[in-house]
Amino acid sequence: MSRTLGIDFSAARDAGRKIWIAEGRSVGSGTFNLEHLFPAVELPASGNSPQAAIPALARYISEQGSARIGCDFPFGLPRPLVNASTWTDFVIQYPDRFANADAFRHQLRHHTQKREFKRQTDLIARTPFNSYNLRLYRQTWWGIAGVLRPLVQEAAIVVRPQQRDRAGRPQLLEVCAACTLKSIDLYPPYKGRKPELSRARRRILDELIARRHLSPPGKALRRLLVENTGGDALDAVIGAIAAMKADLNATPDEYQRLEGRVYFEL
Repeated sequence: MSRTLGIDFSAARDAGRKIWIAEGRSVGSGTFNLEHLFPAVELPASGNSPQAAIPALARYISEQGSARIGCDFPFGLPRPLVNASTWTDFVIQYPDRFANADAFRHQLRHHTQKREFKRQTDLIARTPFNSYNLRLYRQTWWGIAGVLRPLVQEAAIVVRPQQRDRAGRPQLLEVCAACTLKSIDLYPPYKGRKPELSRARRRILDELIARRHLSPPGKALRRLLVENTGGDALDAVIGAIAAMKADLNATPDEYQRLEGRVYFEL
């Protein structure tokens, strides 16, 4: 298989340090071999702010050839809120419909009378939040407006399962590290500085290796995965594993064609 990337996304003020990228390849029988792991601030012409880091990330994605790339942010909205005939039209029109992240949340909250609806895939994958939830809406807006829209508009990527594959282009898949960990009964609290949270990150890492989802990383990479207190580096690796193992042969249903799909199963 060609290269696989996992991206743990962020729209925080220090997005360049919070977005982590894991890169590697499949070895043996579906085991991910981690080769590189770094924050988006290290990308060419990047920076700490989302205004700098996210365009740099989009440029980097466009350069990845036929790689699979798992991205940890919502690719869409519940079908009644899409307001377009196709997912591609929805993405192209998105920045014109929602000028910024706050307008995005305000308009949808107003339209739904402050109710928060989930997509079908959110219900199946058990995602923690819906697309315009208070804790996620900035990620959704920046992910769609700053990553997907420019790349879809330029036909530089293929987004699965909403779009058909085209040879030589990166395939982007929506992933969710929390959903993946829940699906394999391995979801302890693991984000933070406390010693027990560091031990939890070590346990998750060891279990992924023991279950042959991940090859044992080198000492430097292992240290980084355990010592990254936000869990962002570890989430990027989990997203890469989920993207690598995703079955892209299934025909998408009417919800997936318009709402997208979270690939979370190992």
